[in-house]
Amino acid sequence: MRVIDRLEAIRPEEFPHGSCVAIGKFDGLHRGHQAILRSVRESSIAEARRSVVFTFANNPLSYLRPEACPQPLMSREQRLEAFEAAGIDVCVMLEFDAALASIPADRFVSEVLVERLRARHVVMGSDFRFGHRGAGDGALLRTLGAQHGFEADVLALVEDGDTGQVSSSRVREAVLAGDVDAAARMLGRPPAVRGEVVHGDARGREIGFPTANLGGEIEGLVPADGVYAGWVVVHGRRRVAAISVGANVTFDPEGEPRVEAFVLDFDRDIYGERLEVQFALRLRGMVRFDSLDALLAQMRADVDATRSLLAG
Repeated sequence: MRVIDRLEAIRPEEFPHGSCVAIGKFDGLHRGHQAILRSVRESSIAEARRSVVFTFANNPLSYLRPEACPQPLMSREQRLEAFEAAGIDVCVMLEFDAALASIPADRFVSEVLVERLRARHVVMGSDFRFGHRGAGDGALLRTLGAQHGFEADVLALVEDGDTGQVSSSRVREAVLAGDVDAAARMLGRPPAVRGEVVHGDARGREIGFPTANLGGEIEGLVPADGVYAGWVVVHGRRRVAAISVGANVTFDPEGEPRVEAFVLDFDRDIYGERLEVQFALRLRGMVRFDSLDALLAQMRADVDATRSLLAG
């Protein structure tokens, strides 16, 4: 997948037969976003055109209203990998700044979508807005499509039978509340974070539960403190794990919050490796135990519950 990070780097000659373009913020790549990508991918194959995603490297609110900007669900790299996995040919991912924010909606369509990308089919979600002050909506896209000769599709929001309307905001709320199974239903996959495995205090190994600790900059949105059943992906293989998020309130209640995973039936040195941690279900909140024996009994119960839920 080709990645373009500047408007002037979009070369019309790269799209000799035109393009099919998805436009949106695509934070989290939830089921609604996936429907947009499928539509673009299918039409690009049927029409022998290149599939394109036009999106932003940062949330527009980080420029427009930084005090109201939410935490991202995915890192830039995670999003790019997801676009590529969806079969997208080109991703235009631009920094949302003053220059981009000032482009009127009609000029965005005529100068970017039509002149540069040679769009013949444009797809977006019904809640997306484009152009200066968000003046562009689905109705305007359809009107401009008729003027410029491209097909405009505005897809309705996806509904989930258990959680209701699917949106990045609702996914974010679920993850931050620890309701990772609800988030997974909206995402169509488990919420995940990833980072480098670093040395911790080695206390887990001393008590028989060695954990892989994520350090440095963690990609993805970390869920609420607690103990989770889930998986880790290491060396391309997915393994069942009991996962702790937060400070160790028994030994170091004032310590730094961390993400650490006890990988079932696994005992290999993976320090320095990149590890993805996927969350399936929150087992409990963080609890301070009065004795090591009580802590160990609960940890064994957490591992047993994880194995029972996920090992099959």
